[in-house]
Amino acid sequence: MTTETQNHIREGPTVIGVDDSAAREAAHVEEVTANTANRLSDGIVCGATPDTPSIPLVSDIVPNYRLDGHVTIVTGGSGGLAHTLCQALVAQGSELALVDLTVDKLSIVEGDLKEFIRVNKLAPVTISTWACDVSDSTQVEELVRAIPHEHQGLLPDKLVHTAGYCQNIPAADYPAARAEHLVKVNLMGSLYICQAMTRQLLEKTKRRKSISAMANSAAEALPRFPNASYVLIASMSGMIVNTPQPQVAYNMSKAGVLHLVKSLACEWARYGIRVNAISPGYIATPLTKQVIGASPEGAALQHEWTSRVPMGRMAEPKEFVGAMLYLLSSHASSYTTGENLVVDGGYTNW
Repeated sequence: MTTETQNHIREGPTVIGVDDSAAREAAHVEEVTANTANRLSDGIVCGATPDTPSIPLVSDIVPNYRLDGHVTIVTGGSGGLAHTLCQALVAQGSELALVDLTVDKLSIVEGDLKEFIRVNKLAPVTISTWACDVSDSTQVEELVRAIPHEHQGLLPDKLVHTAGYCQNIPAADYPAARAEHLVKVNLMGSLYICQAMTRQLLEKTKRRKSISAMANSAAEALPRFPNASYVLIASMSGMIVNTPQPQVAYNMSKAGVLHLVKSLACEWARYGIRVNAISPGYIATPLTKQVIGASPEGAALQHEWTSRVPMGRMAEPKEFVGAMLYLLSSHASSYTTGENLVVDGGYTNW
């Protein structure tokens, strides 16, 4: 007779060398009955509300955003948005692997983060800094494989990918080499970092053989990474055409990032790896404030931008923390993948 262990391993009819059709039929009926009971009991198939009322713990219902015991790779780590996001990450207990083209600026960020931890009396976390050109797949692969050595062997399974840049050049005049480089950094770099992280997770985790639910057959259980979450910073420019500045290469690269997210999310859902995007509108980072405040032209550009935002202003970097923590947290967004969270003050609604 078919039995089920706590590991959900089923065994078929025990009669050996005999064509016992009655035993096989009984096993099949029992299996169908057990599967039906499981589906009915978990409340997922029949409805969102369990059939049997219960009083859950608050921790079972209200998500938390703690990231203790995880290493988050943050690319573009010296940028203004990344700096604020990193503060939130260490506040939630995540270790950090900061990545940029050079480590000079990253050392300043690292110092600022350690001071942030001290002032706020937070538990110290390991912070490592790395130089890497994300448009170079070889460099990216070497980076990801080196990071665990600086984090007590922990494999990075969280990603906040902010690396990228924009150029304002009329489309008809855009030099091919410059357009190609931008797309390689913004789009291909996004693919390379996700590939390298997933490859490392899969290689370090062996698949195990399991006994199938069907008699006389075997199956191979896939590795599962329910805590792995990649957040790519895309842009509203992947959905609309900005005005008045011409930026065709940037726009097309960010549109590609959005579809990359959907593609990876579908391919890697079988492993439990979630891939999502945040699409910011205009952000008042320290550098942006400096640029738009340096000339009348910059002030005019800011006015043009904010006049098209229903909320009438640019965003502050801290206004993206909530979206990031939601997507990184396996407690908060375990059923969210392949999505694009638009945080643009309503810009794309008009």
